[in-house]
Formats: sequence, C-alpha cells, structure tokens
Amino acid sequence: MPVLDPKRLLELLQIAEHGSYTGAAAARGVSQPALSNSIAILERSLGVQVLIRTRRGVALTDFGRILVDHAGSLDGILSRAARDVELRKQGREGSLVVGTSPLACAEIIPAAIVRLNSEADNVDIYIDERPDEELLDDLRTGEIDVVVGPTGVMADPPDVVRELLLRDTFYVIMRRGHRMAKLRSVSLAELHAEQWVMPNAQTTMWGQIEALFASENQPWPTNCIATNSITALKSLVMLSDFVALSSSSLVSLENRAGLVACVALRQKHFLRDICIRYKKSATLSPLVQRFIIALHASVNQRSDTSTRKKERRPFVVAERT
Repeated sequence: MPVLDPKRLLELLQIAEHGSYTGAAAARGVSQPALSNSIAILERSLGVQVLIRTRRGVALTDFGRILVDHAGSLDGILSRAARDVELRKQGREGSLVVGTSPLACAEIIPAAIVRLNSEADNVDIYIDERPDEELLDDLRTGEIDVVVGPTGVMADPPDVVRELLLRDTFYVIMRRGHRMAKLRSVSLAELHAEQWVMPNAQTTMWGQIEALFASENQPWPTNCIATNSITALKSLVMLSDFVALSSSSLVSLENRAGLVACVALRQKHFLRDICIRYKKSATLSPLVQRFIIALHASVNQRSDTSTRKKERRPFVVAERT
C-alpha cells in the first residue's frame, strides 16, 4: 500500500478549491511547475489520475474526490491543532466548537455551556448555527467537535456517531392571552381558522409539520405566514394571536417568563430525536467529553424540574366556549 504525503494531499485540496494550478500555486507561494510536479508524483505513487485538465482549469477525477475528502479532514485537524497550541500558550485549556440548530441553541446548549464554564472558565467556545448538512460537513473535516440538534429524515453518514440526548414533541405555541392558551390540549381541526406562522417550505421542520397535518387529515392552513427566522416566529406569536407548531424547548425561556403558552396536541404524534453527533474515528478530547456530560446533566435537570412543577401545581383546564 502506498504511503501518502500529507503535504501533497493539502496541495491537491487547494487546487480543487481554486480550480486551477495557477490559483493554488499563488495561494501556497510556490511555482506552478513545482505544484504540477508534486501532483504528478502523487499520481505515480497511487497509480491513478487525480486531476484532469479542462478548458477552464482542472477538475477532480473520482480518485481525486476521495483524496480531497480526506484532505479536508486533515486540513481541519491541522488548523484546530495550531489554534489549540496558541490557546495553550495563552494559558487557556483549548477550544470547543459546537454546531447546532435553532432548537438546541435556544436553551439546551447554553445551559450545558453554563454548567461547563462553572467547572472550567478558561475554554475558548464557539457556537455555530447553520443548516444541518453544512454542520455535518464541517464535523467530518474536524472543524466542528460536536453537533447537537434534531435528526432529519435522512440517515447520517456512516462515519458519524449519533447519540440520543432527548425525545422532543411538537406543541401549539401561542401567546398567554390567546383564547385557547389555557386548554390542556387541542386538535389541528380546532385550529383550522387560526392565523399561523410556519417555517419555510422544504426545511426539515416544514416536512415534519406537514406530516402532522396529513396524519390528522387536515389541509395546510391558508392563513399562514412563512419564515426561516425563529426570532420572527416567536415575535409574531407573542405580539398577536398567531399560532405556531414548534418544540417547547424552542420557547422555554419565553414560557417561563409568561410570554407564551405551549398547548399539547390532542392526537398522539411521533417524537423527534434530539441527538449529539460526533465523528466516529475521532478521539474525543476531555473537553468534548465533559461538554457531552454537561448536555445530559442539563437535560436531566430540566426534566426533573418540569416533573416537580407538575406535581406541585395541578394543571387547570379552561372551559370550552
């Protein structure tokens, strides 16, 4: 089996990113002939062609794409290593990069970070909220340590480990002054005439909400505002009689402040898995392991607190009109 030179893999990565030898050579500060010679050596050592010349520059072969995937992971690891060394020189323990969805970012991750920070406040922490597929790409390259959020309908890549954090369900979210806010539960049929705020079409949440309506044989609301902004969704609900379907975790802070109410759906529906994801081949640092422990502890504490509140304060059902 041939031994790969990491330097040549990183050169191939830059050629792929720039689309030409010229751009990659300028970025690396080397001559174009030297870069071409390096790739030729790589191809001879593997016995395959990794690049083909086109009118617009160069393109990867199937073998080249495989190598670039691994080169991306290598580049991410090296970048993180350099950053962690700089942090240690400054007397800090290291860095933690967390990828997240709006749902997990509302309370789950902040609560875990507060818990982690109480144990070690010399950690450089970055929270990255982006679409799930982008987060998983950076998780696989090592630029993100761990991703926390709801699972979609598609299976994760085989090199990603999925660890269950909690099971979540949809609630009807409305302002506390809404005429239905004190009901124990409500059906989608009873909400047919209400004004709705919905996530944009083609998102994971939109598909899951669409499935809820289909399961109760209810048409999609006609009086509906669509948004990809969680802030806009919550504001519309708090400032008006708009209703929305969402997780209680997403509005937990507003709920405790008395700004919104979470009313259960009368018909039982599927539960969403909120998971922790990390790269299968990665050795989790002590910092990442402590963060995962903090996530579980925060979720368990929230569950215990919710149970105690229900035991102390019986739920009062409003009369129907």
